[in-house]
Amino acid sequence: IKGEKALFQAEVVNSKDAAYVMVELPIPAGASYADKTKAIGPEVHRAYYRDRVAIFYEYLPAGTHTIEVSLLPRYSGTYSINPAKAELMYFPTFFGRERMKKVVIE
Repeated sequence: IKGEKALFQAEVVNSKDAAYVMVELPIPAGASYADKTKAIGPEVHRAYYRDRVAIFYEYLPAGTHTIEVSLLPRYSGTYSINPAKAELMYFPTFFGRERMKKVVIE
């Protein structure tokens, strides 16, 4: 709902332990950041851009990891969200991507 804080959640599933991982989460065009928290848990750094947030890990163990970003929806409408992406920073040929999604802000 427009004007109320929302929690944007993404799940990262990796089958093997990985070193130096970057996860990019796109932000819907109708929303902005409610707050820009620092790195949480195993994260090393978060970089907030206008259209995405990049999260860096020095080491990411195998398993399922949930990432949360606090957003503030500003404009109502239906928005397309680009695919989220996770990649090894020093071997970018090893990556995973999600599909395009849509979000509705009321």
